[in-house]
Amino acid sequence: MMNAKPYTAARIEKMRAIMERNGIEAIVLSQPENVFYFTNFNPILTSHPAYFLLAKNQEPCLLVHCIRNDHAHEDSTMENIQLYGAWGNNVALSENANGAMEQLIAADVKKIGVEFDFISISSCKALQKSFPSAELEDVSHDIAMMKIVKDAYEIDLCRKSAELVDLGVSTHIECLRKGMNEAEACTEGQYRMRRAWHEKFQEYEVAGFSSKEQAQIDSLCVWSMANERIAYGCDCPRDHVPAQGDLILPMSWARVGGYCVENERVVMVGKVSETRERAYQAMLEARGKVFSMIRPGELFENLYLSAMEIFRKYGFGDILPGRCGHGMGLSTHEFPSVTKGNQLKLEPGMIFTVEPGLMSRELGGVRHSDTVLVTDSGFESLTKYRNDIITI
Repeated sequence: MMNAKPYTAARIEKMRAIMERNGIEAIVLSQPENVFYFTNFNPILTSHPAYFLLAKNQEPCLLVHCIRNDHAHEDSTMENIQLYGAWGNNVALSENANGAMEQLIAADVKKIGVEFDFISISSCKALQKSFPSAELEDVSHDIAMMKIVKDAYEIDLCRKSAELVDLGVSTHIECLRKGMNEAEACTEGQYRMRRAWHEKFQEYEVAGFSSKEQAQIDSLCVWSMANERIAYGCDCPRDHVPAQGDLILPMSWARVGGYCVENERVVMVGKVSETRERAYQAMLEARGKVFSMIRPGELFENLYLSAMEIFRKYGFGDILPGRCGHGMGLSTHEFPSVTKGNQLKLEPGMIFTVEPGLMSRELGGVRHSDTVLVTDSGFESLTKYRNDIITI
């Protein structure tokens, strides 16, 4: 098991450089994914949020509610863990988080970095009340740009997650061949993923990142949709049994140690309509084109435009998708998207999905999705399940 501490320390130093460049004297982060990124701590339940605090010339700090004290000391990479609230015999700085922040950040601070993409208006007002001299500056994009290039620790965890999603999707397809319905096949896929987690990766949490109102203790997911329901984009599996002419799309996400990848494979049942078969061929050709272009220096936009050109060639110009891939990592749909207008260049260490697909209520949908890592000379496909024509 790799040691996360040197990697979170390096991320903190990069954040300090951003603060220095932008004249930011302190940052207060509360988005669970971002707190984890810098501290390696996921409280799982966030009804009492955890915070990452970084102030100029001060030791970085993880601020948690008293009830999270033991968990934070066991899992986080932080030396400086401070408490708020009340629970047991733990000694807190204040009854509330803002009261604790007032003791941890200089009262005369002039600029505080926060996540405008996440923080609520009420939280912004509370910060302004605690630090009336401070201007709040958005650091959401800066952090997103940091996170798109993964370090060796993150890549290792994504590889582990990829093993599980390959197993989830392949099990689902095996179960469909045996005559199970979609929901049954999903259950079997998730069970196989959990068994593999127990056997190979038990030392890592598979929890997701929560909101104030709900928690995700288990992120090992398999689900699927058939025919016109594929156009929903996401839905719970049903008791549909595969029938002649169907398209069925099994999908899987897994998160090992915080990091998530995905695998999707569309399956044709017996002989499908000419339109569905043509769409399937277009999807495979578009994927092949995108794969051939993945290398450092290529634009994300060019990947998208090349795939769309193939879809138009096959006569599907009226149902083009808005993107044909997205970042993966601490979020299941992480910045950036593979879409028109994205002028970012690919760099080694970026992880994203390749999933040019077609969806409409009339067609149903066709999409294979692989999670790939950009390397110095091209790419590595983290997901390795077969990506040709799949039929049952």
